[in-house]
Amino acid sequence: MTTHPKRLAPVLFALSAVVLQACAEDAEPAAPERRRVGGFTTPESVLHDEERDVYLVSNIVGSPVDKDDRGFISRVSPDGEVLDPTWIDGASEGVTLSAPKGMAIAGGKLYVADIDAVRVFDAGDGAPIQDIEVPGAGLLNDIAVMPDGAIVVSDTGVTLEGGAITGVGTDALVVITPDGQVSRIVADPALPHPNGVACADGEIWVAYLGAARVDVYDASGERRRELALPAGSLDGLVRLDDGRVLVSSWDASAIFAIDPAGGAAPRVSTLAEGLPSPADLGWDRSRNRLLVPLFNDDEVVLLDLR
Repeated sequence: MTTHPKRLAPVLFALSAVVLQACAEDAEPAAPERRRVGGFTTPESVLHDEERDVYLVSNIVGSPVDKDDRGFISRVSPDGEVLDPTWIDGASEGVTLSAPKGMAIAGGKLYVADIDAVRVFDAGDGAPIQDIEVPGAGLLNDIAVMPDGAIVVSDTGVTLEGGAITGVGTDALVVITPDGQVSRIVADPALPHPNGVACADGEIWVAYLGAARVDVYDASGERRRELALPAGSLDGLVRLDDGRVLVSSWDASAIFAIDPAGGAAPRVSTLAEGLPSPADLGWDRSRNRLLVPLFNDDEVVLLDLR
């Protein structure tokens, strides 16, 4: 008996749907597209200046603890073109910048963590505005903006001796108000060296250099919860609009994604691998793009998420 083609069509359609569904369930999530941009010197942090649509890259140029006035900040287009390699340069007259690390923009000002001070520049033209000294700081590292316009800065509490990382006991979260007042909301030498910070929904997220975990604090400095990660030596941390948190790990040469939807046991996955010495992350929300400085490779990787 011959089956009419019109009768076969619904059957074939149904079989195709089953096969496609099975393939989709078995397939791994698509890897982010990546592009590498070179020409930097010990890049530690990347920040997307949304108003001017440009990426800022902090370059340490040597040791992260030496006050040598050799650091600089580069401007890079979203296409990966280095527009101005030394836009803000510690070697320029009137500019102090030794080992720039984390950066943030608030109120038209660019804040840059620099060992034991926060350097403040005009976000538009890069002109120096002021230096905010943080008495007793060990190693100021990352910066995030709080809802009231204040900034929170991590003090990693370490130095380098003979190439080895040594704790100095100044581990803290420092808050600087818009008028330059400095205070510590967390100060505990037992902390495992605070590194990356991010602020959202009245909370402060902190990644640690000396532990495989991220802590969440309220605005007063009270710790609310701890989140374990697969590997340590954590550095950069960004929180996305959908609530996910991305964290870089030197130990894993990878970027982890934390999905807080799981409540007390959030889901943790590996977003990207093969990224050696991934430092302080940046986020371009308009392009859904993660910005990853490779500290030891003198490159920045642009990861386009799908």
